[in-house]
Amino acid sequence: MSNPTFGYLASLVTPLKTRVALHTAEAGKVVEGKIVITHKDPYPVRVRIGVSTGGVQDFQPENYILFDYEIGEGESYESDTIYYGNGQSLIVWSTCASTTFVLHGQVQDDPTPTGFVAAAKIPAKTNTLLYTVPAGEEALLSMFVANQGPSNARFRLAISDEGAGAAISSDQYLEYNTDLIPRVSYQRRDIKVRGGQSVVAYTDNPDLSFSVYAKFNYSVVSTDFTVAGALDVGGTSLLRGAVTTEDTVLFKETVTSQKALTIGTDATPADLTIKGDLAFGSGLVSINQTTGLISTSGSVISNSIATSGNIVAGSNKVVLDGTTGDLSMEGQLTLQGGFAGDLNLLNNKVTNLADPAAATDAANRKYVDSKVVAFSIALG
Repeated sequence: MSNPTFGYLASLVTPLKTRVALHTAEAGKVVEGKIVITHKDPYPVRVRIGVSTGGVQDFQPENYILFDYEIGEGESYESDTIYYGNGQSLIVWSTCASTTFVLHGQVQDDPTPTGFVAAAKIPAKTNTLLYTVPAGEEALLSMFVANQGPSNARFRLAISDEGAGAAISSDQYLEYNTDLIPRVSYQRRDIKVRGGQSVVAYTDNPDLSFSVYAKFNYSVVSTDFTVAGALDVGGTSLLRGAVTTEDTVLFKETVTSQKALTIGTDATPADLTIKGDLAFGSGLVSINQTTGLISTSGSVISNSIATSGNIVAGSNKVVLDGTTGDLSMEGQLTLQGGFAGDLNLLNNKVTNLADPAAATDAANRKYVDSKVVAFSIALG
């Protein structure tokens, strides 16, 4: 199976003391999984696990979450949940050329930058800011601390509202002077941290490496999802498939459509009611030719309007019959370009006609009568 997304994801047998990438998260994806390690040798081996911001060449020593962990003959090791995403790679290493690493878990869409976010070897006896959650976000943080040196080390971890510049009070510590012997790792998962808060670390040994992994507060539902009550979405939502609603949809803010927006179907026409302003950009507007009706309290501007029904403007002042093509008006008709063909009045009168000025102007009866009288006088 190529690029599996659930269950068994990857496995390999490592070369001797060489970093290799066990698995790489695709762009826009997050991987949540566990690593199982076994070996075939009759003596203990030491293994390392870390996460790189890219591939093997981008890996830094402080990125280890498990450092020189010893696995004895006939034993195996399973890690806690590890998550990484968006091009980050899971890096493994072993002192034996026959150590097997197996990754099992799941791959999901990731709308946030979930995964490895910070790592450092910090100066001794100094409060150091490791990571700050972006404003407006909520995150579950996992902390990994590995003693990569030959001596025991103590460390402290705190969650601060003010970062590393301010003094850390005793009620902010998650760990205080926790002792790590050489080649031992520490993990603390699912620390809830809100936007603007920071993880601050302290150690008496500069050989300690600190790594931070963030999973932001969202969920991906990969199966059917049913909500019996109200669904309140506080942020931006990305819907990748069709959306069907059996009741009223209320939008309280701007609605933007990047593609065609269809109301109703050919079999079941539907009404579109706008109680406020309706603005169309450069896209097309279709008028249902079954009903042929457009209702608006403002202006409708279009290059062409096709309808088999009536076009009604104002309070029935202009009616264009969709069957006969008759046009009736209660107001004035102004033509800037004139008629393109003959004008047939169907035996009706032309009233309120002005006196002619040019030789091609039509003449009213008053003008004609005056000319006849004048001509008769001239003849008499």
